[in-house]
Amino acid sequence: MWFGATGAGKKQFSHHECWEVVKNCKRFNIILTGPEVMLNETPLRDSTTSDSPLDSPMSEDSPIQKEPRPIGRKAAKAKKAANSSNHNSKFLEEIARQNAIRIEMEQKRQDMEVAIQAECAQEKEYLRKKDMEKTDRETMAMDTSHMSPETKQYWKLERRDVMRRRLFQDDGPSNTDWLNDQNH
Repeated sequence: MWFGATGAGKKQFSHHECWEVVKNCKRFNIILTGPEVMLNETPLRDSTTSDSPLDSPMSEDSPIQKEPRPIGRKAAKAKKAANSSNHNSKFLEEIARQNAIRIEMEQKRQDMEVAIQAECAQEKEYLRKKDMEKTDRETMAMDTSHMSPETKQYWKLERRDVMRRRLFQDDGPSNTDWLNDQNH
């Protein structure tokens, strides 16, 4: 039937010995999918033919097991591309995770540097104030009795600056005109 359906039926089928070998192979089994077709109450299919694989004792004993078809070229390429893209996506996810870790570590390092700089600035400010206090004490303790009038005037102005800083350092800017008064 297949030989006639493919257009090769113009010739006589001459490979009967081959048919005897392959007629029971799954590829050549005829699987009825619809109801039996009748023409003038005569079935179109001859179910009494001994060549039909459905009538063989093997097909009556066990149902035909469907084996999965082998994968085609296009499907194989698509599967390979999917696996490749899956691999690539995993690789990209790992890169993104590593970058996130690197960014986090960089942020921690920058935070540490900022903290160290702030601590260093506090230490410098403390040392500057301590040095200023030492200089102020020395200025206030300066003996001007043996100095010239110009030098005495300089140290008097320096003492006045020390007094301004000491009196008004916590209060912020204020009116300091009373220090400029010559009577004090």
